[in-house]
Amino acid sequence: MTGESSGSPLRILWVASKLSFAGGVGRVLAGAPPALAARGHAMHLAGPAPEGMPAPLPGVALHPWPVRRLKLANLGRLIGLQRELRADVIHFHSALPHGELIAPLRALRARLGEPIVLVTPHTATRTHYPKRRARRGLRAADAVATPSAWSAATAHQAPVDPTRVHVVHAGIELPEPTPFEKREPVVLSMGRLVPSKGVDILLAAFAKAAAERPDWRLEVAGAGREAASLREQSVRTPCAEKISFLGHVTGEAKKEALLRASIGVVPSRSESFGGTLLELEAQGLACVATPVGGMAELTDGGRAVRCVPKEDVGALAQALADLMDDGEARRKLGEAARHNAAAFSWEATALRYEELYRAVGLRANQKRPERSSRC
Repeated sequence: MTGESSGSPLRILWVASKLSFAGGVGRVLAGAPPALAARGHAMHLAGPAPEGMPAPLPGVALHPWPVRRLKLANLGRLIGLQRELRADVIHFHSALPHGELIAPLRALRARLGEPIVLVTPHTATRTHYPKRRARRGLRAADAVATPSAWSAATAHQAPVDPTRVHVVHAGIELPEPTPFEKREPVVLSMGRLVPSKGVDILLAAFAKAAAERPDWRLEVAGAGREAASLREQSVRTPCAEKISFLGHVTGEAKKEALLRASIGVVPSRSESFGGTLLELEAQGLACVATPVGGMAELTDGGRAVRCVPKEDVGALAQALADLMDDGEARRKLGEAARHNAAAFSWEATALRYEELYRAVGLRANQKRPERSSRC
């Protein structure tokens, strides 16, 4: 067992808005629970499974639910599962907090084994939780574990008591990097094709940078509602033949895209964490990114990532051109990126979650002196 817990094992139930391992939330669902299980905890992961039963995770029991339009309809299933598991910790992970589940669960917890209730809002919104149910979920939880300090500040404005808000960064697995000399002249973008990801800015910037650098290609990995318009935009550029849309990539296709690229770009307009940037850094790519939201916390103060202002085509084009022209700069920036990513391991994330669970459990126990807490 790797990195065993220093305290008694916990029974932990994570509740996801979607039981899927794709996207930013999916990376956390796939990475942290096995690391917590490796520390000796009994890990359970539940939620609606629109894509069917996901691949198994080592040491983690999966509990898929039917997909229902109204999230409140899942309350009975969640209560039944908790009566069966008697989890010490129930931790919600979703784009926005589901107050219709969190608030009643906490109200009923005396009948459900006194679990502590936490929520992680994986959101990039700048409107500070306009939906009432989201604010209700944040306030009802015993603690809020945000993926970045930026997300924590957003939660404070919900408002949530700052003493109940804690930052737990997501992690990454550190793969074997491709030798620098084997990388190809490829710029890689990964992520959903939606306005917040800024791929339209990248297409315009690449066209400017590649005008005098015909050997370079751009590969765009991802799917989303802007796919058609972005393809149309690329066709209108003078370097259309140098731009490839790979669609949603997973498994070997994703691995191959990461291995052949030399430059990784995350031109987002908003990000609550920036897991894609961390993934590119872990591969040792020279990375260019907009330090928006939580991504600023992944750049090592600009030493591990070339930072450019969001929506600035000229600045992004210049950063790409500089790196395209300077192999040594790419190598050094890639080494700095990989060194920075090494600090964000899933083991470190699991330890932070464990420490938070025990601290929140201790605080809850102090408020209920007549009961004993398993946390």
